This record gives sequence, structure tokens and C-alpha cells, in this order.
Amino acid sequence: MSRQYLSLELLGYWRDADRTEIPNDGGVFCVYGGEYDQASDEYSLHRLIYIGESRNVNYAIAHHEARERWLAKLGEQEVLCYSIGVVYYTMRERCAAALIHEHRPLANAREAIESFAYDETEMVLSGKTRLLNNHFIVSPGGAKVG
Repeated sequence: MSRQYLSLELLGYWRDADRTEIPNDGGVFCVYGGEYDQASDEYSLHRLIYIGESRNVNYAIAHHEARERWLAKLGEQEVLCYSIGVVYYTMRERCAAALIHEHRPLANAREAIESFAYDETEMVLSGKTRLLNNHFIVSPGGAKVG
């Protein structure tokens, strides 16, 4: 069993109203509850709602079966906001599983949050990483390392 090192740059942020501008790339996506200040073009993110993966993150966000659950997790005055990370298809599921296990989003399935079915994985995040840990390690069976 060897540790896999993954580096991920997150791009964003996009409001739900602007989700058609999200690239059609394969990768992972984060769904947040937050507020957008149009005057300053700034996002204030309050909660991490969901993490997912897809071969087309734009399509996945627009047509996701959990969309109603995402909306139900919003606070007053909040809107859905998104960030994405482009990930090569062979690492997409592992990357999403590590992010979900580490960050425990509100609307992800309990099973996905509590277990990690891959070899030890170290992740370093850069870019748009608000509410995310920039460096972490997860191990098989779900135990956190370090």
C-alpha cells in the first residue's frame, strides 16, 4: 500500500445564476451556501453543502439529483455557489472521496463521509479553497492521518 499524492487547483467561484459559465471539464465540484456582493464582486461563503465529481462538472451541477437537498441547506439570504477542480478521469473518484471524507459536507451521504476505500491519499489544494483544508491525508477505512 503506497501513499498517493494529489494536487488540486480549485477554480471559481460561480453563483447559481451564473452556473452556465462553469467549464464543461471533468473533475470535482464543491457546492457552498453563501452570499454574493455585486458591488465588490466578492463571495462570502458560509457553509460547504456538497462535494461531487463528474466527467462534465457543468452538466452535473445543472442536473444533479441532490439539487433540492442543496437548496434546503441554504440559510436566509444565501445562494448556491460553486467551485471546481479539473481532475484527470483516473483520479476523479478518489479525489472526490478524499475531499468528502475530510470535509464532511452537509448533503453528502453519510456512507461517503465516514469511509474511504482507497490507499492512503495526501492532498494539497490551491486556488479557491475557502472552507477547505489546504493540506490533508486520509487513509483506508476512513481513519484520518495527521
